[in-house]
Amino acid sequence: MKIVIIGNGKIGSNLAAVLVREGHDVTVVDCEEAHLRKSQNTLDVMCIEGNGATAETQLEAGVNKATLLIAATPYDELNILCCLIGKRLGAKKTISRVRMPEYYQQMHLIREDLGLSMVINPELSTADEIMRVLVFPSAAKVEVFGKGKLELVEYRLPDFPWLSGITLAELYKKIKTKFLVCAVQRDGDVMIPGGDFVMQSGDRIHVAASHKNIERFFRASGFMKDKVKTAMLVGAGRVGYYLAKQLLALGMKVKLIEKDRERCNELAERLPKAIVVWGDGTDQDLLIEEGVLEVDGFVALTGIDEENMIISLFAKDNTNAKVVTKISRENYIGLASDLGLDCVVSPKSLTMGNVLSYVRSLESIAGSEIESLYHLVGNQVEAIEFRVKERIPDLVGVPLKNVRLKKNILICAIIRKREIIIPDGSAVIELGDSVVIVSKEHHFSGLKSILD
Repeated sequence: MKIVIIGNGKIGSNLAAVLVREGHDVTVVDCEEAHLRKSQNTLDVMCIEGNGATAETQLEAGVNKATLLIAATPYDELNILCCLIGKRLGAKKTISRVRMPEYYQQMHLIREDLGLSMVINPELSTADEIMRVLVFPSAAKVEVFGKGKLELVEYRLPDFPWLSGITLAELYKKIKTKFLVCAVQRDGDVMIPGGDFVMQSGDRIHVAASHKNIERFFRASGFMKDKVKTAMLVGAGRVGYYLAKQLLALGMKVKLIEKDRERCNELAERLPKAIVVWGDGTDQDLLIEEGVLEVDGFVALTGIDEENMIISLFAKDNTNAKVVTKISRENYIGLASDLGLDCVVSPKSLTMGNVLSYVRSLESIAGSEIESLYHLVGNQVEAIEFRVKERIPDLVGVPLKNVRLKKNILICAIIRKREIIIPDGSAVIELGDSVVIVSKEHHFSGLKSILD
């Protein structure tokens, strides 16, 4: 598939790297030679220096023959203009990055007129991810499928004596609720476990179930944490604004700490129910003075990863709060985990997943289409939701015990109307179902591809 990306900053360059790995023909456009140099040296992409909002530059990049144009510059207006021009020149599909809350909230009114296939907002996606974790603080990460009907929750197993030496089959018998452990990370290795898998303290497990059954699992296993009622956010950029707005709507008490005085005044007007504090959130004395020792949730959202990690460690070591850390650099995510920061969110990773899900859906194999896609365990595992659109031989209507799957694939849930089915060998996939699979080594565009 030919894909043109306009804007080769953090988001654009990462998208280019991911899409090249997927085997696509990628052209990158940027008006700054320095922004193109790294991609030119490290990726198999064509680089065009020029203004991506002009027809001349877009034609040079081959937009008129492109299946997809992605506009990912730092400027919303420029991205929308790039997509409008690209659509007129012949790009089949267009994706625009729109970050400003004022613009994003009205995109649904003009998206069709602009010819936009998709609008991405990394900051809003990040806020959504953090909000889900604060609503369910027992988890390190929560992904949703089937429009919220199914949850895939990441959790690090604590040092509980009763866990020692227990197999998953024994765990399923012990905790009598419908759930499935569909991926386990241990000492850098990733496994798609069977019933005979023996769990150990320190394992990172990914559990799939409905929200109600996820709660039952955590309560029965003794992992349940109290709900967050008060949250402190350090850093009041776009993520902080979106997140505070969501948490206030849920009835939580929110305190924002921001060192830009003008931004504080702006947010005090826009979020009258929040407490907005002008100050340096990296100052530990200020955090203590503002009540960090008493809050239930603490979120580090400054624009500097190192600062976020340091203040998160302070909150983790000195409070009982659920601590969430925003990290932009991918090579810091593993370091944060090694330091004991279990709940890390990455705007870039979330954006990659959203765009990749859409790109895979464009090349979907007949019979199914991708509804959602998430990367787990540092991109080593994919969780994909497929909608079964046509009857697929050897899969639809066949008991799962008789279905021959490729290695390292697990069908972890079937979503049928309002019902969540955690499948056993007798379960059957039907036409119209949504099917969630977890895969370690494969990258699928259609359900038919999972068959051996």
